[in-house]
Amino acid sequence: MLTLYYGEGKGKTCCAIGTALRASSKEKKVLFVEFIRQNELSDRKALESVYITVSSAPIDLELISDSAQENKAQVAKVFRELFDTAVITVLTRKFDMLVLDGVFDAVEKGFLLETEVHDFLSNAPNSLDVICTGVNVDEKFVPLFSSITELVDKTKEE
Repeated sequence: MLTLYYGEGKGKTCCAIGTALRASSKEKKVLFVEFIRQNELSDRKALESVYITVSSAPIDLELISDSAQENKAQVAKVFRELFDTAVITVLTRKFDMLVLDGVFDAVEKGFLLETEVHDFLSNAPNSLDVICTGVNVDEKFVPLFSSITELVDKTKEE
């Protein structure tokens, strides 16, 4: 099953964490990959305490300036390695769930190839639950997901 939490509202990561915790409590093997390192050490400790494997980008996506074009190739390499390692890990170590937290933010900033993410999601084994989060998601991804939740920031509507 492919699940998407997206939108301007807060709570995408919390939804992903809750789903991962529920899966772990059912003795499912979960890999939680953070493309946006939010420095929430308590979240990481909570996930790891229930035997969820957590992998984080060594670079905080939120702090990368759009003007840092000279470093874009290096940053993209780091994010592609994180993504590729996650895919290989879940497929070779028989994980039940993969959470790609902030994956669509990395795609939007050009640090991950849209085609690579789309290809993986299109071909993910049926036995693997995949959860993706991000603020904006390209329309071509929408048909891939069986469950989509949009989180809306109601303060922006006023």
